[in-house]
Amino acid sequence: MTEPLISRHYRRNFWSLVFDYCFFGIGLAFIGPSTVIPSFLSTLGASSALIGLMSSLQNASWLLPQLFAARYLADKPYKKSYVLWPVGVGRILLLLPAVLIWTTGARPLWLTLSMTMLVVVGFWVGDGLGSVAWFDLLSKLIPPQRRGRLTGTGQAFSGALSFLAGFLVEWMLGDRGPSFPNNYASLFLLGFAMMAISFFSVSLTIEEKGVSAQTNPSWREFIPQLGAVLKRDRAFRRFIIARQLYGLGGLATPFYMPYALNVLNLPAQVVGRYTSIGVVGSILAAVLFGWINERHGSKRVIHISIALGTAIPAAALLVPRLFATSSWLAWAYGLVFLLFNASMSSMMAGWMTFVLELAPEAERSVYVGLTNTLNGLTTLFSIVGGLILQWTGDNYTVLFIVTIVGLLFAWPLPFGLPEPRQQSHALQARKGEE
Repeated sequence: MTEPLISRHYRRNFWSLVFDYCFFGIGLAFIGPSTVIPSFLSTLGASSALIGLMSSLQNASWLLPQLFAARYLADKPYKKSYVLWPVGVGRILLLLPAVLIWTTGARPLWLTLSMTMLVVVGFWVGDGLGSVAWFDLLSKLIPPQRRGRLTGTGQAFSGALSFLAGFLVEWMLGDRGPSFPNNYASLFLLGFAMMAISFFSVSLTIEEKGVSAQTNPSWREFIPQLGAVLKRDRAFRRFIIARQLYGLGGLATPFYMPYALNVLNLPAQVVGRYTSIGVVGSILAAVLFGWINERHGSKRVIHISIALGTAIPAAALLVPRLFATSSWLAWAYGLVFLLFNASMSSMMAGWMTFVLELAPEAERSVYVGLTNTLNGLTTLFSIVGGLILQWTGDNYTVLFIVTIVGLLFAWPLPFGLPEPRQQSHALQARKGEE
């Protein structure tokens, strides 16, 4: 078993990664890619197509660089430094929009808009480059049967504090908070501060030497290796297809908040309220998915993840119709963000844990990098979602229905997947018999 090999530093590493996970989540509460950023862009006058493009750029910036990181890390037995450098640079960038807004008053608007988009892209590129090493580091430091506990604990702490952060966001964007644009500058600054604590936490981990390839392959050697992985590993190939179809949820992701502000005419301060409501979904889902992961494995979490993903556009479609004439609409629409954050909480306990457990240790970076780079294709869905709105005259009903239908295609695929943990136990038993 792997746990004795890391037990000497297990407790320190566990809590370092918990606090890293926790404060990263709190930072996102202040610069939420599905709440604060779309709200800020909309306030600056960005079109639906541009907001959709921004959502795609955020996802692509995190996902696409990971294949480059995977090749570079192939022969690196130590991964920690390859986490710290790229994420450190990306997080420092978050200071730039705060400084620009305070010094220029967000004028001209096109400059603030351009700077914000560039900074957000730079932040996610840095985090994406560091994430392959981070997942490998997590797999080395925390045994499979404890990873659900780590992610659940980190999300629970993050959720509790992000819930409070949501009220702060609501106050900042409300009538009693700082005036525009200083309110958004303050949110960028708070996001940077939380990300800095996250960076410090992961720097405290103690890493031991891991298994790696003997040499760093050239691109001519590396690309055929990727094809060979997909060709020989049938379960991984099926998983990749399921993950791409699940990504169809991205058609509507960046438009739930603009729909609330521009169509339902809800006040801007609901951004903070929905941040808090979403955090409740994160906390509940983190505890539930952590328990399910430990008891039943990551495959079960994937199934629930797809069900939640389908429920998000369904809620956006139904809630405004059920509460159209009610004063409770501003609260009821929060169900969309509760479900959205609950769905996001399934990513680590379900989708990523499945890959980490399925991949051979020496090829873990390749599996993670290939998975997330292919997921980069799903970033195009947000652009498509923006185009659907343009073509239909901002008909959000059509967008939400198309999203629901797309996600239904993902539902049957996980039934054919194995549970990697059970395969691992069977392999260890056979080795013991030998």
